Amino acid sequence: MGATDPYKRTRADFADPPRGFRATLRHLGPGMILAGSVVGSGELIVTTKLGAVAGFALLWFVIFSCLVKVVVQAELARHTIASGKTFLRVFNALPGPAGLRPAWLTLPWLIGFVLACVVALAVFVRLPEESRGAAAAMWLCVGVMLLAFALPKILHGVQAPVGKANPAADPASRMNWFTWLWLASMLLVFVNSGAILGGTGQVLEMAFPGALGDGGARYWSILVAALCGALLLGGTYTTLERLLVILVSTFTLVTVVCAGLLRWTDFAISWPDLTSGLTFHVPSDLTTPLVLTALAMYAGTGVAFGEMWSYTYWCVEKGYARHVGEPEPGPAWQRRARGWIRVMYTDAGVTMVVYTASTICFYLLGAAILHVQNLDPGGRETLSVLGSIYTDGLGDWAAGLFMVGAFFVLISTVLSGAAGNSRMLADALGVIGLIDASDYSVRLRFIRVFVVTALVLYCVAYWLFEDPPQMLLVTSSLIAAVMYPVLGLGTLYLRHRRIPPEIAPGRPVTVWLWVCALVLTFVSPAGILLAIAIQAGWIGFG
Repeated sequence: MGATDPYKRTRADFADPPRGFRATLRHLGPGMILAGSVVGSGELIVTTKLGAVAGFALLWFVIFSCLVKVVVQAELARHTIASGKTFLRVFNALPGPAGLRPAWLTLPWLIGFVLACVVALAVFVRLPEESRGAAAAMWLCVGVMLLAFALPKILHGVQAPVGKANPAADPASRMNWFTWLWLASMLLVFVNSGAILGGTGQVLEMAFPGALGDGGARYWSILVAALCGALLLGGTYTTLERLLVILVSTFTLVTVVCAGLLRWTDFAISWPDLTSGLTFHVPSDLTTPLVLTALAMYAGTGVAFGEMWSYTYWCVEKGYARHVGEPEPGPAWQRRARGWIRVMYTDAGVTMVVYTASTICFYLLGAAILHVQNLDPGGRETLSVLGSIYTDGLGDWAAGLFMVGAFFVLISTVLSGAAGNSRMLADALGVIGLIDASDYSVRLRFIRVFVVTALVLYCVAYWLFEDPPQMLLVTSSLIAAVMYPVLGLGTLYLRHRRIPPEIAPGRPVTVWLWVCALVLTFVSPAGILLAIAIQAGWIGFG
């Protein structure tokens, strides 16, 4: 990343949008970073697992999940391109409860609180299985909260806030309800990303069995984290974009080819199989694990909540917002804004085609091969079971093909996830007034710090659980149930209250936005309630 601040907009950065599809293609890129993030968690692991447990029955739900979120992603980016404000800055200004950042909310306090959560989680995981109940979880939560209240006294005078020390004097340090909610959700995001890092370690353990001894996937995950750290710390946005274009193109091609080759195997997919999955029905034997798996797929495929967050940052760093410039009267600004929004929509649309094709293929492979053999990926054997979608269908020779494809899928997710999370965390420090966000050298320093921090926490999360599907099922479902309604309704608010009328979307896009926003608002919470009802025995299926 160069010394130029990509988050500032000056007249020198004004640029006319490209004309024609071929010229537009040269300005695409942010969506491929998103595709790299989506495919590892939502497609390879969870979507394939859903196919394994549900068969072809939920193919319609997989396609629905890929199509229903892209307009929310794009309309969030529309506001960023027009205003130059990143996601956290926009949502920190939403209506609702807000106030000045508390004086105790400093970097040392945040570090202490995260460490306390990690220790509590480690204690809970190490308890005997019969002791891991609600009571133990409650007492550990109480302990963490007591320590959180005590930390300001313990840390008094350790370090003043970085940047502007007096929150009352700085309006930028105001925090609304969403910023608090987002900060709390990041703990679950680290567990979610740890599942992907651990999956990458499992792939390398398959490729080099026993090379690092017992539990080799853990050690491989550390080496993968070190590699990702080196790539992210030494590269630029352009480097990351080019690398992920290569990775996404490779694993998408491998997956599509593998699905196509099933036609000449014992696991060939018939037309009745496909039509049975497109009839908008649910399996008659719904169980809580199946509902949670479907919710995790819904949360992690298409444009997941994390990708909606980070897409605005990639659009800024790509230059879309800088090329438009600050709003000003006259047709020139409107023309630039509409043109670069069109480029962004093309970027989002091309990406949607890529991840939808890949997601469908992963689901069909899981349904055609794993479901028939009653194989359910989980635990330390997650990736070895997933590998059977290649070896059982195509023969032992395909094991290498799977390991190359799976490694590319998963490491691309680790790279894009760590890059996006580090930018958002650094931006959050600026939003709440802990750093001076207008000083790009400070922002860049904290981006690098958070790259390392995120990768370390990913490693810790995998070492504690070692079960990528379960880690994704729990974290994805919980975050989606909370965040999707906020994202959907918040985007509607921006559309009708914050977007300048001259660059607002037309009626068809607005109607589709309403439909998708309402879907995001109700599906995940309703799914969680359904899972609870089934588990409690209030309702039953099959």
